[in-house]
Amino acid sequence: MTKAGYSLQQHLITRTVLLMIIVFTVLSAGVWNYARRAADLSYNRLLNSASLSIIERISVQESQIDLDLPYAALSMLELAPDDKVYYEVIDHTGQHLTGYRKTPSPANYQPHSDPQFFTAKYKGEAVSWVVQSKQLIAPAANGWVVIKLGQTRNARNELFGEIFYSSLATLSGILLLTTLLVWLGVRRALQPLSIISENLKNRSPNDLRPLKTPAIREVVPLVNAINNYQQQLLHNLDTMKVFIADASHQIRSSLGGIQGQLDVTLHASDTEEIRSRLINIRQQHKKLTRLTNQLLTHALVTHRSDSIAPRSISLNALVEELLTETVRDQAHTQIDFSYSAKIDNIRIPGDKVSLKEAFKNLLENAVRYGPDTNQIDITLHPCDEHLVEIMIDDSGPGIPSHQRRQAMQRFSRLSSDVSGSGLGLAIVETVIQAHQGTLKLDRSPSGGLRVLIRLPGTSL
Repeated sequence: MTKAGYSLQQHLITRTVLLMIIVFTVLSAGVWNYARRAADLSYNRLLNSASLSIIERISVQESQIDLDLPYAALSMLELAPDDKVYYEVIDHTGQHLTGYRKTPSPANYQPHSDPQFFTAKYKGEAVSWVVQSKQLIAPAANGWVVIKLGQTRNARNELFGEIFYSSLATLSGILLLTTLLVWLGVRRALQPLSIISENLKNRSPNDLRPLKTPAIREVVPLVNAINNYQQQLLHNLDTMKVFIADASHQIRSSLGGIQGQLDVTLHASDTEEIRSRLINIRQQHKKLTRLTNQLLTHALVTHRSDSIAPRSISLNALVEELLTETVRDQAHTQIDFSYSAKIDNIRIPGDKVSLKEAFKNLLENAVRYGPDTNQIDITLHPCDEHLVEIMIDDSGPGIPSHQRRQAMQRFSRLSSDVSGSGLGLAIVETVIQAHQGTLKLDRSPSGGLRVLIRLPGTSL
């Protein structure tokens, strides 16, 4: 669900910017680490070169260790004029030989031929150190001589800041440029939606042409859905127009027949003729009343199929309730009813009112078109786990196979011998289709009509 005033463009841009900020943060952390390592690597190389130059000048002269300090080596470190340089040389016995005293050493340091870099506080400042060792092999001096060379970190920090902030500025520029390109891209990508909305808004009510299919594949399903929906509306509108025209014709015909009978009756003088005319008027009135009721029922089931959410219904209870009412209404006749259900509780999703009207029309048709000694059988049983079947058989004349499709059309009457509106089976078909079911007309074992209905449902 989305909030009112939800903007797809704003949503896309905001999400993209948030993603870019996350990427920017990760890249900034990477740049920070790279700048720190680059600054350390550059100045560590200078320290290492200077320490190697110093340690190469250590020698043994007349039973003593001699150091000819190469000031050219220390001049390498003048590239950082604001930094201080400290050094200390320790002889093979572990005693201070020259330089600053008590300089820090790495933890658990053991002399070896590879340089070792570390950072430690000295004289209240953070100092980067390199430790180099040289092994002396002489009768007077046999062992490792260690030199420690350190430099404060001002130049390192300056180089780190220069690399980091210049890279950060570049990333920020890329972020802003990308944001601008995303904004332009999103506007361009959503432009077809604006074009569609403008076309729909500026269309006249009489313009029934489908929307043109755009070249953008992602928008094609939307346009196709709009066109399909438009076609469905037009189809429903055409169906409604045909229905209203047919209903108007049927009502006008009935009213015209009643009006003609009344006009003739007004001029009749014979009592028997007047009585006969009144009987005809009453029959025409009953026919009009049934037609009106069927029209209202058809409108009711059509409306409910579009607007009522389906609920779980006990099909057994629905049929038993309707059968009880029908048997009560036909108690004065010789019509026999039978009902059988293989499962006691068959449930289907649907609208109880619409289904009851549909089954009521089927029973009324079976009674109306059947003989005086009619036998009407109702059977319920599940076809499988997700489908149930309802069969209604009668002993009437049935419907020939070539007329069964016609029988389900609105206002279609196959015989003029029996009064009817021609809407009964049309109402049934509308209800069954709304419930995702199927309706089939067939021949019953007794020679009459079999109505076979299949609906999605379950048996408990």
